[in-house]
Amino acid sequence: MTPPFHRTGKSSPLLIASVAANLALVMGVGYLLFAPKKSGTGTLAVGGFGSSSTTAAAGAVEALGRIQPAGGVIAVYGSPGDKVRELNVTVGQVVAAGQTLATLTGDDERQLNLKTLAAQIQEAESLKAAIEAATKAKSADLDAETNQATAGFAEDAKVLDAKARAANAQADRARGDLKRLTDVKADGVSVSAQELDTVKALLATAEAEAAVAVAQKEKLKVQKEQSVVSVAAKKAALKAEADRAMAQVPLESLAAAKVAAERKVKDAAVTAPIAGKVVEVLVRAGETIGARPILQLADADRLVVAAEVYETDVGRLREWVTKAGSVAVEVDARVLSGGTGDQVLTGRVTDPNKVASLISRNALTPLGPREDADRRVVAVEVELDPASVAAARNFIGLQVRTRFLSPK
Repeated sequence: MTPPFHRTGKSSPLLIASVAANLALVMGVGYLLFAPKKSGTGTLAVGGFGSSSTTAAAGAVEALGRIQPAGGVIAVYGSPGDKVRELNVTVGQVVAAGQTLATLTGDDERQLNLKTLAAQIQEAESLKAAIEAATKAKSADLDAETNQATAGFAEDAKVLDAKARAANAQADRARGDLKRLTDVKADGVSVSAQELDTVKALLATAEAEAAVAVAQKEKLKVQKEQSVVSVAAKKAALKAEADRAMAQVPLESLAAAKVAAERKVKDAAVTAPIAGKVVEVLVRAGETIGARPILQLADADRLVVAAEVYETDVGRLREWVTKAGSVAVEVDARVLSGGTGDQVLTGRVTDPNKVASLISRNALTPLGPREDADRRVVAVEVELDPASVAAARNFIGLQVRTRFLSPK
């Protein structure tokens, strides 16, 4: 029978030495693989172009960068809650500014609402025109009534004036006859009382008729004034009624609602804000739109490299651009050449403002395990040359290595 394993509590010296040697070997290899590596100037050593060298070229500044459109990648959103009915574009398709990229299920409802508001506005305008026409017709009737009253007053006044003149003339004759009879009687001529009474009666009648004519004319004048006042009051009441009717026509609110509906239709339309290429489609037909965009566009005709220059090299690079006016840049494009490293893109920095002033933590991480993954960098925008833009058009977002060459 095999005895059970028995641990004596003592280790073999040979075993301890072997373990210690292996541990030292592992730690040494780990340090060589993962220790951060800096260039002589403090710049991250990002490696040579087309070679395995890890030292920066003399008088150059090297940095990691990313190929991107000059205006950035533009996200195109839709109306949240809507569903994508149809996508009209595919990845890689070039679109024009304003081109419809997708249709949504809510488009028909928004268009119907807009048409309904347009019809309501047309009805309100027709009602307003009808109110204005009716008011104008009633006002014309009142003007005709005023003119008729004025014309009748003039004719009646003429008649009354004629009556007054005739009565005054008759009174004058009767007055003359009465004076003649009175004078004759005073001279001793016999005049009958009946004759005197007749003349007096004629005088009284004529004076009365003249007074009546004057009174009637005054009354007619008062009636005319009252008629004018009455017509003016009717016109005021007509205007107030028309104003109330106009106020009940919601033309202004409908017009404002139509503007809001037009804006909603415009904002909900999924159209291209710029001319460019569809670089990514994030939502399929039939999906409900949420917080993420439907697709992303980029102007592939204007590409730049957003480089992250190490903080200790920024002052030198800005001085180069300021003094020389332009700094040439080489961009490692080994991915474009199938990994051989034969193709190098070129570009320039021509504006000191393209060298930012804000120092921040790096967003790009080097792939080498010995390179520093935690750096403080400044963003620098490199304009690619036309030939390089053509070569990199299908590699938007590619991480590259850049080398800023000293003007000296």
